[in-house]
Amino acid sequence: PFKSLRLVDRKDEVNTIILGASSLMAVSQDMLPQLPQSQTPHVMLNIASTANLTPTVTAEAETIARHYPKVQTFVIGLDWSIPALFQIGDVPALNMAPDAQLAGYVTQAISWQQRITDALSLPKVEALGRLLRDNLRAEAPLAAIRDTFFKFSGEPYACAGGVLARDFDIVGRGRCLGFRYDGSWTFALDQHLSPARAQVLARAAAAPSSKFAKYACTTQGEPNAAVLNRLGAFARGVIERGGHVTFIVPPILPGMVTEMHKLPDAHQCLTRTYTALDTWARKHGLTVMDAAPSELYGCTAQEFLDENHAWPECHTRVLAHYWTLNASGSLTPGVYRPKQGIAPTDAARINETRPQ
Repeated sequence: PFKSLRLVDRKDEVNTIILGASSLMAVSQDMLPQLPQSQTPHVMLNIASTANLTPTVTAEAETIARHYPKVQTFVIGLDWSIPALFQIGDVPALNMAPDAQLAGYVTQAISWQQRITDALSLPKVEALGRLLRDNLRAEAPLAAIRDTFFKFSGEPYACAGGVLARDFDIVGRGRCLGFRYDGSWTFALDQHLSPARAQVLARAAAAPSSKFAKYACTTQGEPNAAVLNRLGAFARGVIERGGHVTFIVPPILPGMVTEMHKLPDAHQCLTRTYTALDTWARKHGLTVMDAAPSELYGCTAQEFLDENHAWPECHTRVLAHYWTLNASGSLTPGVYRPKQGIAPTDAARINETRPQ
């Protein structure tokens, strides 16, 4: 609801939308190409949400194109690691109007028993303890306690880079946790993986019993063809109207895809998935950026917080490479991935020379 309502709030300015699951939540405004002054600049809203499956993503794309004609650029994630691509069923009916999104929220009464249970939960007790400690150490303890415990929200404060934030909950207070103005997520309470930890996770993900190996073989790796064809028709419609649609298989921990291909079943399923994606993309004249083997784009283990959630640094490399190829006109329909990989120095150079 928050992201749908944000789109309503900013309908007169947003012209670029990020759609997908949490694997694309890190994509932010500064990862889009800067355009000449003669062109309308990208104004982005990231409405990717946790565990968002391809049928729902398709419904969101169609709804936004129908009700928000100002949106002309779509960046859409195609995930096999959740597994979004294999969801059985049709594209659902979707109502993104404010009244529908707020149903069950505005009139829902919260009893005192529910409030007390929430207040006494371990995360809240720990957060309250930290806040009380910090308030007692403040120059004006009584004023600090009043502001923290008796106001609707905290006071605005500056995050890294000068961006202003305001907290409406006590958990993560003062940590810049949450969604930015452009809809991207801050990952403020998450940590970067160490190389050793990343190696362990990559190998564990390639075990026959791992959830990722099982996800890859959902429907034996065969994407939902009906949903993909509808998504392809949507993309062609946007492009024919002068818009732009980018499809991305989100980044996965470096080395993880290689390890998974060592498993006979996972190899067969992933091969079937990419064959289907390539056929679909060629049929509709689209390009799918395969960022799953993220090491090919110069991403490192430290740029991930777990197996399939990359920090902004990795997304920046992937998108910078895409915009560079797109500006040069060298992209062709089908699944794309760098043949020999991008060295870290090359990745840095691409970031510095994104199309202006």
